[in-house]
Amino acid sequence: MSAKGNQIRNKMIQAHPKTDRQKLAGLETFLHKKFPECSVELEPYMMFSKGEDEYIGWKSELTRDEVSKYKIHPPDVLLFLNAGMIILELDGPVHDIKTMKTSGRNILFELNDLVYRVVNESNLKDKLGIAKSSLLTQDQINEAFYEEIIG
Repeated sequence: MSAKGNQIRNKMIQAHPKTDRQKLAGLETFLHKKFPECSVELEPYMMFSKGEDEYIGWKSELTRDEVSKYKIHPPDVLLFLNAGMIILELDGPVHDIKTMKTSGRNILFELNDLVYRVVNESNLKDKLGIAKSSLLTQDQINEAFYEEIIG
């Protein structure tokens, strides 16, 4: 990354110090309280066949062989309820820029009939009437996912 890129990145970190990992850990705690019977896996690796994009399975760790053999997508959260597996994605500002990659992810899930729920931070701010420059609270993120899950 260039020096200018590092400066921009550092300014973004200072402006938005809460990392996605912290947000996801807060979401995990919330999900366990709302759904005591659930199991949650943070940032697992979903494996798809190369070429056909067929869902193979997921793992919390991968070998080099698996990385070279499969197409890998790491979703933010896998939620396991009695009804089955739900993929949860928290889309931050980068997804507003990298829309092709985000669309590809969604298509991959849809092709495999995988249940997924996405909360886009920018859209949530619009819905709640919060300025784009403001941060969402953990409670706002949690409630948005809860609404997505229970439908």
